[in-house]
Amino acid sequence: MTHDLSADTQAALLLTSQLAQREQGPSPLRTTEFVGLVKVLKENGLQPSDLFEAANAERMDEVGGIDAGRVRALLARGLALSMALDKWESQGIWVLGWTDEPYPERYRERLRGNAPPVLYGIGDPGLLSGRSVGIVGSRNIDERGVAFARGVAESCARQKVKVISGGARGVDSEAMIACVTTGGSSVGILSDSLARQAVSKFREGVVEGTLVLISPFEPEAHFLIGNAMARNKLIYALSDFALVVSSDYNTGGTWAGATENLKKGWAPLFVRSGDDVPEGNRRLLKMGAIPMPEDFSDLGDPFEWMEEQSVPVSQKDEEGRETLSLF
Repeated sequence: MTHDLSADTQAALLLTSQLAQREQGPSPLRTTEFVGLVKVLKENGLQPSDLFEAANAERMDEVGGIDAGRVRALLARGLALSMALDKWESQGIWVLGWTDEPYPERYRERLRGNAPPVLYGIGDPGLLSGRSVGIVGSRNIDERGVAFARGVAESCARQKVKVISGGARGVDSEAMIACVTTGGSSVGILSDSLARQAVSKFREGVVEGTLVLISPFEPEAHFLIGNAMARNKLIYALSDFALVVSSDYNTGGTWAGATENLKKGWAPLFVRSGDDVPEGNRRLLKMGAIPMPEDFSDLGDPFEWMEEQSVPVSQKDEEGRETLSLF
């Protein structure tokens, strides 16, 4: 074992990460495959770190539905893991697994088997808990939308409420930067280029300890539409409340994330309302989102106002729900 990672987190990294080996060896396990493996291990009284013992790894040959050879080959990449960890640590990047204390409890509760097995991050992981509002919206946004996003973020900062967003150009960046420059703190959930973004527009917040950047994708990951879409649920699942500033209708990541959240009920959804908001905003309001007026300055504490306006989150599959408890 290497570095300060728990044995289970090291096993999760080996089983689910590329470790910069793009064209070599077996493909890492997808999240659903990893969850399936962990369930099988638990049924046999084991957890991922137990697979480092040869006898336990060999037992997997007797379990149907598992490619034991693939699992063993992934776990044998100790040198690649050590080299990747050395590189990430030199960049200030840390790694959290399901069982690590700073790993967000909300992901285990709300996403369960879809919770990322591993999170990569830069900044203070202590910012991953506490009161928060997710603020999201289109990359291309008019001045009224920018002013609205900044205003809400600044109000959150003054009330010690964290702003959670996706770090993208437009609403995301405007809200995050407005929050930290007003004295608040923010969480950026990225779909690509964690290491690069940490030394760009977000560097000052990371250095000052007011901003943490996390990603379920490896720090060297390039932008992929699928990753950006998959990242959206992590914003909603970590937030107490979510606010859509501007959305296109029936297209784009903002629309996809907002409609998925309405269906899954991760966080009460608020949408900027008014005469000149985009068509997507109006459609989301018709689908059940809660309107937030453009002139919100009279609302007081935005977090308390959202609490008053919200009804309990309605989980579509509430029956039998429980916190992720696989290890």
